[in-house]
Amino acid sequence: MNNFSSLYNVVKSFGELHNMINEVVLVNSEDELDNREFNYRSMVIMPLEANISRNLNSPVYDIGFGIIIIDKVLSENDEANIQSIEENIFVIGQFQDYLETEGYDAEFGSVDLSNTKMDDYNITTAITDFTFTVARKPYNRGIDI
Repeated sequence: MNNFSSLYNVVKSFGELHNMINEVVLVNSEDELDNREFNYRSMVIMPLEANISRNLNSPVYDIGFGIIIIDKVLSENDEANIQSIEENIFVIGQFQDYLETEGYDAEFGSVDLSNTKMDDYNITTAITDFTFTVARKPYNRGIDI
C-alpha cells in the first residue's frame, strides 16, 4: 500500500531487522535529539516535508525523510572511529538497497558525516535525506466540504 503509514513501517522494519542497528527512533524535529539516551547504533527517522503534484496528469506524493545513523566508539581509537564511520555509511547503503527490493522508489541525497568528541568516547553520525515518490489516485477526488 502506498501511504505514509506503510512507508514508515518499511523504514522501521529495516531498522528493527538489521543486525547492526540496536534501535529505531522517530523524531519530529532535531530538538528532540537533545538530552536523549541512545542504544548505539541507532537509526533516527525524521519526516521532513511532502510535495503534492499532478504534473503531466501523473498525480504523486513526494515524501521527504531525514535519516541519521548514530554510533559510539571509545575516544583515542582512530581505527575504531574510522570503522564506525564506514559502517554508518554501509548501513545507509543497505537501507537504500532494501527500499529498492521492497519496490519503493526513493532518491537519496549526499551523506553528511560528523564526529563529536566527548570525554571517554566519540559519537559518529551519518546523515542523509531521502524522498519517496508514491502514486496518488489518477482522478480528481471529491472535496470534503
